[in-house]
Amino acid sequence: MRGSAEVGMTISVCMGIYNGEKYIEKQLDSIFRQTRKADEVILCDDCSTDGTVEIVRRFIERNGLQESWRLYCNRENRGYPGNFYYVMGLCTGDVVFPADQDDVWAETKLERMCAALERHPEAAAVACKFGLMDGEGEKIHAVMAPTHSLETGKLHRVELREIFYKYQWPGMVLAYRNGWYRERREDGTEAYRIPHDIFLCAMAAEEGAFFQLDEELAYHRRHESNTAAEEHRVGRLLEKERKLWEIEKYLDMLRAFQGGEVLRTEEGKRTLQEKLSTMEGRHEALKSGKMWMVLRRAFRDRRNVRLATVVCDLVIVRGEKGNGEKSKTTCRNRKF
Repeated sequence: MRGSAEVGMTISVCMGIYNGEKYIEKQLDSIFRQTRKADEVILCDDCSTDGTVEIVRRFIERNGLQESWRLYCNRENRGYPGNFYYVMGLCTGDVVFPADQDDVWAETKLERMCAALERHPEAAAVACKFGLMDGEGEKIHAVMAPTHSLETGKLHRVELREIFYKYQWPGMVLAYRNGWYRERREDGTEAYRIPHDIFLCAMAAEEGAFFQLDEELAYHRRHESNTAAEEHRVGRLLEKERKLWEIEKYLDMLRAFQGGEVLRTEEGKRTLQEKLSTMEGRHEALKSGKMWMVLRRAFRDRRNVRLATVVCDLVIVRGEKGNGEKSKTTCRNRKF
């Protein structure tokens, strides 16, 4: 369906929600105030135990959105990413925009990203650039922050290797063609434990159909309760046990990609295997607590490892040896 019915394409926004009462109303408001309105907004609550559902219901009623906004409530917890795959499956629009409950969108996000898809029928998925903010809405400046936008409005193709090298495309920056997704989605994706965002990006990138728009159109909130367990405090980021746990989670995801045979080309499979080997080596080196092992593995896998990542691991190992130095290094990134 890529490239069909470009003029007047319909828009779905979908959001999997869970215990998001603190920030969700600001995100709902940023979706409501878009310059190009969504034809439908679908939210699915995954058995929240706080006031999230009531906040959403009040927002829909207060703004008279009952005809185009729909709230579903799961009877049993589907977990993440299962809830997101479920709500994505409910979307009927030509283009789907996943949304997270604790972020904020620029008012022109739907308009600008749909315009990019309308101009480029070869694109199956498009991502905008984004800024970072903390729980209080203050901007975060970080060494390992996402690539800064130059606001050129240009599109560039993102290769599969980039997806696994430095992941900087969370779901809240994405828009994808619904027909393309439905044709390629494998049954049982939820069981593979692959987050919906990297699943979409990798699948589109393998086909040469994933593009990034050089415009900052969203603001990603990092706080203690992020579903992805993101962290922006230096002390926590440089804890060995936490970092090992993060790497183990990432390895589980890579193995799910492999086990689910998500990537179908020989190049895609080779790229995945290289990243898997790199992360296994990184885990082994960091767990050893030996700086020479960290350096040796980094040199061996230098095509797939960023310098900032090596510095972080060296600081962790050095700190473990009890030298007492306080690192001023800031290491922030969503997915390693």
